[in-house]
Amino acid sequence: MESIIKMTINAAPKMLINIIIGILKLILNDHVIKQIEYIRGLYRYPNKMLGRRMPHENKGDVDVLVFAAHQDDEILGLGTTLHRHSLNGDRVKVIFTTNGTGYGRESWNLSLSKSKEKSNTRFSEAVQGLSLINILKKDMFCLGYPDRGTHRYIENMSEDIFMLIQDLKPKRIYVHCIEGGHRDHDMTSFVVKSVCEKMEYTNVFEWTEYYEIQPLGSSNVRFPDSELVSFEEIKIDISGDERDLKRKMLAEHKSQDVEQFYLQGEAIRQANLSLVEEELNEKSILSKKRKLHVLKKNKKIDKLNIYSF
Repeated sequence: MESIIKMTINAAPKMLINIIIGILKLILNDHVIKQIEYIRGLYRYPNKMLGRRMPHENKGDVDVLVFAAHQDDEILGLGTTLHRHSLNGDRVKVIFTTNGTGYGRESWNLSLSKSKEKSNTRFSEAVQGLSLINILKKDMFCLGYPDRGTHRYIENMSEDIFMLIQDLKPKRIYVHCIEGGHRDHDMTSFVVKSVCEKMEYTNVFEWTEYYEIQPLGSSNVRFPDSELVSFEEIKIDISGDERDLKRKMLAEHKSQDVEQFYLQGEAIRQANLSLVEEELNEKSILSKKRKLHVLKKNKKIDKLNIYSF
């Protein structure tokens, strides 16, 4: 009994913190949280964004440009595909839209030092993982948006993504599909496809990763059923050697414990850019209120200086 009491006393501060955080999440809306992020100096676009790593020299033609929400999504959903591009001599660049700090708790309710540590760890793990397929640190960037909070920053994200596509001039773009597995996956997909549609850039391919009936680590992956996208699904036949390489790449992401999902399959298809708002409404796990807010913000993005590609 005495040991149980001691354990309860020791756990009390942590329990209290978790209760307070839970209450704050219930009473704070996205606008207030964004203000907290700004006041704390975590996210002040564009010059003070936690974990932001942007290219100093943007110009130049790129064969493949990847937009991934988190540092490991590009391997889970596209690792073998990217390896084949690399073997083909294609110039590949990878953009992470979030800083990866939301594993457990979001950065707005973490200490700044802890958030910075998480962000640096996630990016370093990405560098190590992608180096195994000859994608180098100089070809990896991070926009620095809050993990699990991208829906609060779609105007800024749109500006970043427009600039990168305009400057890097990719021959092909890969991005998540909107499938309801993770809000940041859906938001990254939504913003990239919306910007590409406005730029009249059409060579966009999307990958599936996980959603309600397709858990992470599924080997036989397929896109969720939808009448909104009719493009052919291309399943990637992954060899034993490629599977071993994927496992080694995932093993570099020690903080995420994702090596266990090395059997994750891969499938891609061309993205339908004309019905992206309908896709968001149909598939995203965002609340109805947040969807309406995102769609309203997206209407304002037309005011950006966006031209045909």
